[in-house]
Amino acid sequence: MNALVLVVIALTFIFTLIVIIRTIHNRKRITCMAGMMIAMAMGMNVGLTIGVIFGILFSGNLFMSSLAGMLIGMGTGFVTGLPVSIMAVLDGLLSGLMGGLMGAMLGEMIAPDYHSTILKIMFFMFISIILLLFKMIHNMINNEDKHYLSHPLTLIGLFGVIFVVFEKLN
Repeated sequence: MNALVLVVIALTFIFTLIVIIRTIHNRKRITCMAGMMIAMAMGMNVGLTIGVIFGILFSGNLFMSSLAGMLIGMGTGFVTGLPVSIMAVLDGLLSGLMGGLMGAMLGEMIAPDYHSTILKIMFFMFISIILLLFKMIHNMINNEDKHYLSHPLTLIGLFGVIFVVFEKLN
């Protein structure tokens, strides 16, 4: 369980950092609306994932897990929206606050037998949303037409198959 938590935290941090760097690097080509969407998705996504982890780790102390989840979610939303606009910052802050709260409550309510299962589900959702954000940023930067092989559902489906195969091999 502890190894799974560390892996999820590390990969969440790495992928979040990549999205933030890509947003900063391409801030001139990202519209305000897309920047708001990126900041909101990242704040909520990280808040939920980290909130669940802290809800599990600080089981019995909803205040601490909520506070930690909210602060990390809000921080992520803030930093992601900062290069784009003040509206993106506000969207990121508020969605990070909500995601951190909801994630902490979910982590607190899940029975200990299902802790690793909820972590795997949350991480799958996190990666799926990250893939969608990468695709959105890529399409916006390159002004590409949509091709059926590059459809976001194809990416999520392929990742889902890998997730199921990995789970069965484990």
